Amino acid sequence: MDCGRMLNLPEAKTPKVGPRGRASLILAPAVQASADEIYFSAPGVASVRWDHNAQLVRVEWEGWANSDEFALLLQAEVTALKQHHGTRLLADCRRQKVIKPADQERANREWVPRAMAAGLKHFAVVIPSSALAEMNLRSALEKIPGTTIEVAYFATVDEAEEWLAGTE
Repeated sequence: MDCGRMLNLPEAKTPKVGPRGRASLILAPAVQASADEIYFSAPGVASVRWDHNAQLVRVEWEGWANSDEFALLLQAEVTALKQHHGTRLLADCRRQKVIKPADQERANREWVPRAMAAGLKHFAVVIPSSALAEMNLRSALEKIPGTTIEVAYFATVDEAEEWLAGTE
């Protein structure tokens, strides 16, 4: 992937495979997994799914993402928000590793406007256990204008879910 721009994926009907052959971005009609739709899954990286019960996009980080995987994950979030007219996203970042600064800057520049256009209003972040990852994540998310997306940080998934349940 060209480090100067994020992947701009078309609304495809087939799964996309990441650079290591292990990531999948599903933009097709619902793939059921416990009544939730999976939009991205890369073992050891992260997963993105639509949580039907909570009516939100749920991201669960499992480790480190390279530039291509990070771009696929961000696109999956936008796709899930659009398809379900979602306004809420819960990112469980406890196991997230540090994101490359260039990838995070690109996400702020390109993903934030797309996520807002898709309907995102409330973003709950369960902070990473890595102090460096937490510092970098907070620094990056502080650059999001507060009038556009409400971002809140939590120590546990339960706290994040409780806060999101009180929104919208």
